[in-house]
Amino acid sequence: MLIIKNAHELVTCRSLESGPNAGKNFSTCSVIKNGALVVDGEKIVAVGKTENILARFKKKWASRIFDASGKIILPGFIDSHTHLVFAGSRAEEYRLKLKGQSYKSLHKKKGGIHFTVGETRRASEDELFFQAKDTLERMFRLGTTTVEIKSGYGLTPEDELKILRVIKRLKKTAKQDIVATFLGAHTVPLEYQNNRSAYLKLIIEKMLPVVWAKDLAEYCDVFCDPLGFTAGETTAIFSEARRLGFKLRIHAEQTAHFGGAAVAARYKAASADHCDFLNDSDIGYLKKSRIPVVLLPGVLLHLMEWKKIPYFQETVKKIKKADVALALATDYNPGSSPVISMKLVADLALRFFRMDYQECLNAVTINAAYALNRASEVGSIEPGKQADILIVDALSMKDYFHGPGDGKIDYVIKKGLMNKI
Repeated sequence: MLIIKNAHELVTCRSLESGPNAGKNFSTCSVIKNGALVVDGEKIVAVGKTENILARFKKKWASRIFDASGKIILPGFIDSHTHLVFAGSRAEEYRLKLKGQSYKSLHKKKGGIHFTVGETRRASEDELFFQAKDTLERMFRLGTTTVEIKSGYGLTPEDELKILRVIKRLKKTAKQDIVATFLGAHTVPLEYQNNRSAYLKLIIEKMLPVVWAKDLAEYCDVFCDPLGFTAGETTAIFSEARRLGFKLRIHAEQTAHFGGAAVAARYKAASADHCDFLNDSDIGYLKKSRIPVVLLPGVLLHLMEWKKIPYFQETVKKIKKADVALALATDYNPGSSPVISMKLVADLALRFFRMDYQECLNAVTINAAYALNRASEVGSIEPGKQADILIVDALSMKDYFHGPGDGKIDYVIKKGLMNKI
C-alpha cells in the first residue's frame, strides 16, 4: 500500500455529474488542499485531506509513504487522438509551408499524407515498432498515461494490418494503456485516385472484416473531409463498421465544412475531432447525441493557421454554452502536428482558445477519458480507478499551466507503479 500525503493541491478532475465535465462544470476540477491518497496495487482506494487519510489508514499498513509537500498531484494525461505509427520525416516539406505552400496544395502534389504512406509502406514492422516505442517513452515522461493510436499510413490491406500489428505489440510493451483505431479511410491512395469507389469497396469488404476478425482495433475512424472522404462515403464505412462491432470516431470539418459532425451524431461516434469549421447546427447535433468535441491546437500552431484562432474562440464559447464536452489531444503525426506533449496542447488551448486553467486540465484528463470510453477506469483521481497520477513540482495547478512548456513532473505513476522522471 502506498500513501501519498501533504500535496499542496490534489486535483481530482472527478465528474461533477454523470458524464464529462461540460457547461458550468467544465471550469471546476475539484481541488483538495493538503491532499492525500492511498494506492493499493493498481487502484486508488482513498482520496482526501492528509489528516483524514492518515487517521483512516495507519502508517504501519503502508509499504511506502511519499511526502508530496510543495507539490501538486494531477491525473495522468490522456491523449485521445494520435497517428503515432509511421516512417519518414516531413521536415523538408515544412520548409515549403514556411515559404507559403498550404497543407492542401502539398497534398494535391502527392506530398503530405501520401509521402508518409510511401515511407511507411517501405518500412519494416520492426522499424515502425521501435520508432513508435521511443515516441511513447517520451510521451510517458511528459505525463501521458493513456494513448489512442490510429493506423492510416498504409492504405493497403497488408500495410494497414502491419501498422495495427505494431500497435498490438506496443500494447504489450508500453507503459501506457493503448487504444487502437483503424483509419484505413485516411485518404484515397494515389493508385486509386481515378477509382475512388474501388478503394471504398476495399475498405468495406476486405479491410474492415479482417481487422475485426483479427481483433486489431477497437475503433474505426474516417477522415471526412475534402482531402479524405465524403459524408456519404463515411456513412457507408460507418454502417459496415458498426455492423461488425467497431466503435466509431471521426475527423470532422477540418479543412472545410463537409458534413462530418452530422454523421458523427447520426452514428453516435465516441468523439468528433478537429471541428475547425463547426457551425451552430453541428453543435446542436453533437449536444443532442452527447458527443464530445476533441480540439487539436497543435495543428493550428504547426500549420500556422492564425486566421482560425478568432473563429475557434467563438466556437469554444458556443460549445461550452451548449453543454457539449470538450477534450484536447495532440494529433501527433509527422506532417500537421509533430507534438507529443499534452501540457503543450493545454498551453496552446489556454492562449489560442482562451480556455481557463481548469477547463484545460479537464480537457486533457476526464473529458479525454470520456472521448475514449475509458472514464470508468482513468481520467480522474477517485477510489476504484487506476492509479494513473502525476506528481508535479508546482505550487498550484494554475501556476503549472501559467508557464508555457512541459513543466516539472517529478513522478509519473502508472497503475500504482512510481516512475521517477
